[in-house]
Amino acid sequence: MTTRVQKRDRSRLRILAAAIEVFAELGFDAASMGLIARRSDVKKALVQYHFETKDKLWRASVGELFEQLNASFPAYLQGIDPADGDNYLRGVLRQMIRFAQDHPAWVGIMFRESATPGPRLDWLVDNYLRRHMDEGSGFISQAQTQGLIPEGPPLHWLHLISGALLYPLLIAPLTLRATDTDLSDEHNLDLLLTLFLRLLQSPARPRAGD
Repeated sequence: MTTRVQKRDRSRLRILAAAIEVFAELGFDAASMGLIARRSDVKKALVQYHFETKDKLWRASVGELFEQLNASFPAYLQGIDPADGDNYLRGVLRQMIRFAQDHPAWVGIMFRESATPGPRLDWLVDNYLRRHMDEGSGFISQAQTQGLIPEGPPLHWLHLISGALLYPLLIAPLTLRATDTDLSDEHNLDLLLTLFLRLLQSPARPRAGD
């Protein structure tokens, strides 16, 4: 590979990294090619050379994020034995939290786009999210057959669990400022997960009148 090609590839990756940050922070409409160029320390013309339009840059950024997820998530699960019952469920959920910690832009972009229905969200669903949710629901179904998660529609459980795991990370800066408690540190994340699993796996209470 020539030095020129290597330099071109490095600049493209630097632009993508900056674009991912900007789209996560500001959303698509507020983001600009000029700001992304400044963040990546290149000329705006070079951003346009690689991606032509902001829409193409956004799609490339989302594709890069999902490539990172697909490439890295199996590594997060190494050493976790599916036959190990409760420890398996705890391990998988803890690694989901760790992925969200390591890739905050993924969470930011998903939340922003979910709130703005339109062609971008349609593209995101068709190319990535539908398969992502199918795979997540499959994991929930498997855990249900092992008695690790209560009965119920797997998709609903997927969203309940994802919300419970991600919400503390999203409001961690606010909570730290208001209470001096850092919900994003290892100790508090482990404690939150312990409490959540205790709630998830506690026996159902009898209803009044039963």
